[in-house]
Amino acid sequence: MKEETYGIVWGTVLLVVGIIILLFIFSNVSDIIQNPSEKIEEWVPEEISGPTAAFSWKSEGTTIRFIDASVKGDSEIVNWQWDFGDGATDIEKNPTHTYSGNEDYTVSLQVEDGNGKTSNVQTIVTINDESNEGQTQGSSSFDIGLGSTLNRFVVITLFIGLFMVLVMIGGRFLIAGCRLLRPMPKTFKVRLKSTDVELEVPSKSKKVIEQKNKKSWFGKHNRGN
Repeated sequence: MKEETYGIVWGTVLLVVGIIILLFIFSNVSDIIQNPSEKIEEWVPEEISGPTAAFSWKSEGTTIRFIDASVKGDSEIVNWQWDFGDGATDIEKNPTHTYSGNEDYTVSLQVEDGNGKTSNVQTIVTINDESNEGQTQGSSSFDIGLGSTLNRFVVITLFIGLFMVLVMIGGRFLIAGCRLLRPMPKTFKVRLKSTDVELEVPSKSKKVIEQKNKKSWFGKHNRGN
């Protein structure tokens, strides 16, 4: 491939890539300017609220009736997972369980809603011959979202930085493509000042110049005499 053809091909490729990158950036910037809230919502959706697990219980001897008291988030609760602390489990919303002996058991409940958000709570239930009742005091929620103000600021900052980098890359591609497509001049015109030029006179030429100077000097004096 000739050098000129090589420059045309690669220059065109770089030019097209640069234009595509810049058009992509300008298109997104235009969308942000026209509707900034919608674009930010697209990048960082609002946090989806998950459920909060809770339950109460009523016992009659070793048999306990568990009552789900969980609070839903943005979606209804669809799954319940009970662990009664003695190796037995259940997936009913309000199960009943009979223990084998009088002692303390750690009972836990995990709930999951339609959005896949989960929450877990556990408490110690004491089993004895007397009837008793109680309820959980708190819950732990495993809900990780990107809707907080800090996370939104971080994500938006990263997008702005990415746009700036892409603009610089696209500009570089455009400049490189233009340089390859623009033909380089085969001849150069250089203007030099007289003070920048030094001439070397060969020794033979120097002698000839000296002889001419002598002749001219003698000729002037002879005419004067």
